Amino acid sequence: MLRTLRQFHRDTTGSTLIETAFVAPALIAMTLGGVEVSSMVARQTEMQSIAANGMEIILAAAPEDDADVARTISELKTYLASASDLTIVETGNQIEPGQISVYKRWRCGNNSDRQATEGCANASQTQSEFLVIYMKDTYSPIWTNYGIGDDMTFEVKRSIQIG
Repeated sequence: MLRTLRQFHRDTTGSTLIETAFVAPALIAMTLGGVEVSSMVARQTEMQSIAANGMEIILAAAPEDDADVARTISELKTYLASASDLTIVETGNQIEPGQISVYKRWRCGNNSDRQATEGCANASQTQSEFLVIYMKDTYSPIWTNYGIGDDMTFEVKRSIQIG
């Protein structure tokens, strides 16, 4: 019996298999995690690019009156819906994941806050008009299927002065 134990002690033919069995699950988990993280980053980047292209549409149109603004908003919504596969809604800054909203905001004078209504309390202040693109979407990483973490919510909000 002692002789058999010595033979097992000297035999190293299965050591690689045992080491692989210990390390493989961690490597697989890291690989899948990297793929999921890259998918999340890709979606966020895609949404930012769509918003940037939307801003370029606004700049290229350079709306001068209310009719131009309405036409630009219509073209912008058409582009955003087709490029992002999200739903256009008319709810201002109150949107749910999977939705896009394009709305106007105004700023009076040097005030950093933008208001939802047109007009300034002080008539001597200049009023600036902005178009805002607001997009929201979610992504469900694979690890949420196993009860780890929650869905990721992406929000992109861009505003550009039009008047």
